[in-house]
Amino acid sequence: MSKYSFLAVPLKSTSDVDLVKPLTSYIESVYNTSNDNKAEVAEAVQELNKLRSKACCQPLDKHQSALDVVTRYYDQLVAIENKIIISATQNPVVFKWKDAFDKGSLFFSKASLSLSDGSFERAAVLFNCGALMSHIAASQPLLTDDEMKTAAKLFQQSAGIFARLRDSVLGMVQHDPTPDLMPDTLAALSALMLAQAQEAIYIKAYKEKMKPTALVKIAAQTAEFYHDAQKAMSRDAVKGLWDKEWNQVVSGKTLGFQAIAQMHQAAVNAEQREMGEQLSRLGEAVRLSETAAKYLPADCLSEQLTSIAKMYAAAKKDNDFIYHERIADFRSLPALPRASLVKALPVTHPLSPRFKDMFSSVVPVQIHNAIQCYEGRKGELVNIETGRLREHTQLMNGILASLNLPAALDDVTSMDVLPESIRQKSAKVKQAGGITELQRLFTELPALYKRNEEILDETNRILAEEKESDDTLRRQFGGKWSRMSSEQLTGPLLQEVGKYRGILHTASNADKMVKDKFEANRAAIEMLSKNEVELRSAIPGQTQHAVTGTSEAVSKLRGLMGQVQEIKVQREKLEKDLKSVRSDIADDFLRAMAESELLNEEQISKEKIQQIYGPLKQQVEASIKLQDHVMAEIQTWNNRFIGEKSGSGTGAERERMLKMLASGHDAFYELKGNLEEGTKFYNDLTPILVRLQQKVSDFSFARQTEKEDLMRQMQQNIVSGGSGDSQCCGCFSQDSYLIFFPVCIDVLVGPSSMPPPRPPPPSVRSEVEPPIPPPRTQQSLQGQPQPFFYQPQYQPNFATPYPTYPGAFPNYQQPFGQFTPAPQQQNPFAPGCNTPQS
Repeated sequence: MSKYSFLAVPLKSTSDVDLVKPLTSYIESVYNTSNDNKAEVAEAVQELNKLRSKACCQPLDKHQSALDVVTRYYDQLVAIENKIIISATQNPVVFKWKDAFDKGSLFFSKASLSLSDGSFERAAVLFNCGALMSHIAASQPLLTDDEMKTAAKLFQQSAGIFARLRDSVLGMVQHDPTPDLMPDTLAALSALMLAQAQEAIYIKAYKEKMKPTALVKIAAQTAEFYHDAQKAMSRDAVKGLWDKEWNQVVSGKTLGFQAIAQMHQAAVNAEQREMGEQLSRLGEAVRLSETAAKYLPADCLSEQLTSIAKMYAAAKKDNDFIYHERIADFRSLPALPRASLVKALPVTHPLSPRFKDMFSSVVPVQIHNAIQCYEGRKGELVNIETGRLREHTQLMNGILASLNLPAALDDVTSMDVLPESIRQKSAKVKQAGGITELQRLFTELPALYKRNEEILDETNRILAEEKESDDTLRRQFGGKWSRMSSEQLTGPLLQEVGKYRGILHTASNADKMVKDKFEANRAAIEMLSKNEVELRSAIPGQTQHAVTGTSEAVSKLRGLMGQVQEIKVQREKLEKDLKSVRSDIADDFLRAMAESELLNEEQISKEKIQQIYGPLKQQVEASIKLQDHVMAEIQTWNNRFIGEKSGSGTGAERERMLKMLASGHDAFYELKGNLEEGTKFYNDLTPILVRLQQKVSDFSFARQTEKEDLMRQMQQNIVSGGSGDSQCCGCFSQDSYLIFFPVCIDVLVGPSSMPPPRPPPPSVRSEVEPPIPPPRTQQSLQGQPQPFFYQPQYQPNFATPYPTYPGAFPNYQQPFGQFTPAPQQQNPFAPGCNTPQS
């Protein structure tokens, strides 16, 4: 302690925490980062981990350079507050901080609190910022003007930090904090720092030999500030925290500066020849200084307290020999004027003057959620418009197949048994692998399905074993086993498992429907897969027609077939255009958020979507109208064409065969696309389920570690003669504020990595339809606006059971860390169905 006996707040201590794995996993799951950004973010996470170790775990010098490290870490925590959520249910990272004032004992360690909460970490680090400022200020020699200014400024900043924590700590720490973070403690520390700041100003004024009238005001206010600090430190809730030395110094300085203020006022009285008041004030100053000396170290305020005795002796001598004035009654004297020259400086961001956000490329979670909603709206529009195009194209193909077009036109111009259009269709089917390729794809699906099902079974087994272990110990120890039950913690995990079982069940139904469609078209696909000779022999020969290739109906129909082909080509391009539109709406959201704290995602998204997709929607409408016109023309001219034809029984059988082959060609490509999408679906789902299994394993391991810690604590209590009740998880005990939270229940996967579930084809309804979980609801975060999760209301009927365009199933496209509420109808495949409700 310096000769000025300034008091420095002890720092909170913590242990090392690995931020790299959980933060990296969270960012990868929530944010769609490019390869360049991935490297940048990975480097930032590593730097943040190093910065925490340096700021919180390594010894800190009482110097500005050390303060820069701590404030930079705090600034970074504030910067990522709305970008990287750290909580018990989202991205859990356990931070353990010990009480700053608790010195521990022989049998018990220092009181501590462990929480999976980023706001708790910010509160603890901010406390250390204020504490380190007090250390640096208290260590100033106060020999130069700059040193005195530095001390006064740092004490004021420290007072502001503790005042900020006093007002906000209970909102930041979602549990009873350790005593050093209680509002009463922080209020006392803020008052003490303010008093020491005023004292630093007094020392500067005293050394600069300011006029006594100014020194009176400064010293009197210093005494008042110390008196306020003394009262705050004497409250029942906190009076047991302070060292005896602290109480003595604060009491001594309260009395000492009261004496000093009276001394300076006596000097003013001397200038004004008011000997009676001068002696009265000096007499009071002597009394106060003698009492203060009993509390203060020998060299603290020694110069001023010594001067009081000398001034009193000199003034008394002068009055006895010269003035002979009556000494005024001290109680009748006016109170001393005061002047507060310091204040608790508000906490501003950033605290560090050279701060630079390491995660500048990561947008706030609110913006990210808004972008996800925008992507959902955009995906829904793409689904609708692409679905309309596909439905109308399939309708057009079906009508043409029923009319045996264009194969019927080939018969008119050629007597060849195998029409050119069928020959081309057969060549395309064989080039794509034919029926052998479809059979190969069908053979792969069951193994892929079983692999995913086995992963879910193993995940469910781990959860069941953990619950059984917890229930056994709960029955064994009864009320002493008071940690949170497995049912309270594993609900979201079981819902995830149930959701994925529902997805697999839906996919399995889709597989069966694709198989049924394959069987219905097997004969046609087998024929198209044969060589040309075999195909020709399977088609009945044609009879002589009355219609020739020069017929007006034939010419018109050929022209219309050309328009049909143009429509198909145009739609392929239009579908690609719909899927390939890229737009960056983040800047729009950021601008809107800067203008207003309330973000109207719906309005901004709809305006952006209309701007981008308006012209494409018009092209879709035009294409559908053109199809209606062309198909009406085809019907008209085909009726005339049929009237001109002469047919027979053989001709009818040939026409039926050609229609079947044309339909088989369309079915082949549809089935091949379905099977390829199904294979991709199962392959994409596997790593997601593996990650879910790993997170469940991490959760089980954390619960096992928690169980061992709790049993060890119970054994220690038995050894020390306690009942064990005081050491329950989540309860305050003499040596620990310990709260156990699930370590890994962040099982939801963001939209970038989750393949959408596959619905059944529209033509057949499944008897068992597992429920699609309702939209997830976000847990309330302190100080964070709640995003609106957009849920599309329209799901068009598609020709394929596996969506091939973005956003086909936006119900599952939700941000990371949101838990799904219980389904509205029971899912027989979800393990949660047989789990008793807590």
